[in-house]
Amino acid sequence: MQILSWRVVAPTMASQLDGPGRRLNLLSREALAAASVLHANVVMARGNENQLLREALRLIDPG
Repeated sequence: MQILSWRVVAPTMASQLDGPGRRLNLLSREALAAASVLHANVVMARGNENQLLREALRLIDPG
């Protein structure tokens, strides 16, 4: 398990603002950036899926 520094996450969040992170709230942008940096999956609770985040995740990893 890793803890990411804001020095890593914040620039990634900023770089995604005009692309997949557009229209996401701060917490969703943080999850998107962390998933990008760690090449990780984001798990959402059933009934609490964030469709905008799910679509952004597809844009950074279409496979």
